[in-house]
Amino acid sequence: MNLDFLGRGLKFPFSFYRRSGGAQVSSATSAEHEHIHESIIQILGTRPGERFMRPEFGSRLKDLVFEPNDAVLKGLIRHYVIDAIKRWEKRVVITEVSFDDSPQNTDRNLLLVRIAYRVIQSQVEGNLVYHFYREPRRSSPPRQFRAVAGK
Repeated sequence: MNLDFLGRGLKFPFSFYRRSGGAQVSSATSAEHEHIHESIIQILGTRPGERFMRPEFGSRLKDLVFEPNDAVLKGLIRHYVIDAIKRWEKRVVITEVSFDDSPQNTDRNLLLVRIAYRVIQSQVEGNLVYHFYREPRRSSPPRQFRAVAGK
């Protein structure tokens, strides 16, 4: 089966050849879905406005870091994931977005986002778990420090 439709691109995270200093090109195939995983992680991990020549690229997931861990957060994450991948990763269709609510992850402010997709051209199913880290909201204002001049 010819898998040229998956394409070739820079590997994420970026790595460089030791001798030449050039960037390595990802040569992953659909059997591993590595290239698609790298693309999805890059899309979800980039805020709109971070890319100089493409300011609309990315997702709004990082805007949700301080939101409470409830059904509204999960609905927004589901919406942002589907919207961003539909716009920027044309090789796949999202079939499901679900969450792992285990207590050990909740205690670490981690929400595991399970993304199931289907490659459009080959109809092969794939999945990916995206780690969405939350930071607790501070209940009290940050401490104020005063500089004291030395004697």
